[in-house]
Amino acid sequence: MSLFQTLLDEYGYNEPIMSSDIAFKDYSRPWIYKELSKLCNDGLLIRFEKGIYYIPKQTILGPSLMDPRKVIEKKYIKNGTAIMGYYSGSTLLYQLDLSTQVPNTIEIYTNNEPTRARNITVGTQKVILKKSRTEVNASNAAVLSFLELMNSMPPSFFDEIRKLRIDEYIQKANISRKDITKYASVFPDRAMRTLVESEVIYSVTQ
Repeated sequence: MSLFQTLLDEYGYNEPIMSSDIAFKDYSRPWIYKELSKLCNDGLLIRFEKGIYYIPKQTILGPSLMDPRKVIEKKYIKNGTAIMGYYSGSTLLYQLDLSTQVPNTIEIYTNNEPTRARNITVGTQKVILKKSRTEVNASNAAVLSFLELMNSMPPSFFDEIRKLRIDEYIQKANISRKDITKYASVFPDRAMRTLVESEVIYSVTQ
């Protein structure tokens, strides 16, 4: 089986392929990079940015474009089963249906950002990357995201409708008081004040 067919079977069309994730038989990294270059020259593969490729579909307008949000998610939020980040700010508000405003800029806390904060552009999408307050993984991403929300919004923001939506998120993510206590120390005091004063704390029943 060829490298292209292997990539097609594993990733399909219009999905980000990180060169660092590619393993093909016993071939060396230099050989794989050379083959990726050939596939790009043949139009079977498109280089989205350094180290990231995708297999385009051919349309009447030419090769398809990949959604940059897929790249952002894979680089900074989740790659396979590995979780390394979470959304915050206006992005999180929109995802939780706490705001109807579609964010122009995606905000993320991630293990894969060494600086306190910086602005980047992935494709056409603007992103604010922030260094995670503590190591993010599958077991704590939800509670860290929740505490980030408490830290970023005033108590008055959480009216009855929003508290109901937050309650749904808490139950779905299985966020417990034990989880909150464990990670509260890595956030400013404001997060816990908002949690209590908004009465969202009463939604955390575990």
